[in-house]
Amino acid sequence: MSGGQLLKVWTGCTPYSRNAIYLHIVLLMACASVIFNSAMRVSDSFFVDLIGLAIGLTLPPNIYFQQIFKRRRQELRQFIEANWEEFRPE
Repeated sequence: MSGGQLLKVWTGCTPYSRNAIYLHIVLLMACASVIFNSAMRVSDSFFVDLIGLAIGLTLPPNIYFQQIFKRRRQELRQFIEANWEEFRPE
């Protein structure tokens, strides 16, 4: 799913306004930055930096989207089916 498609699903299946969604994106990026910067301060090792980057980029979004969309599976399915032309895999 592309970023544009995710934004359409996010606005279509949640009660958040576009500005609130942008705020959530900024908060997710801030969480990723804190995790990555913490890993950089722990050690000068490039390997630790990569692990911190991987954790920072995967953990906050996965937790966030699981919490936001776990009760809205049926709404998601209906939204994607209603807009199938946009979401059809190529």
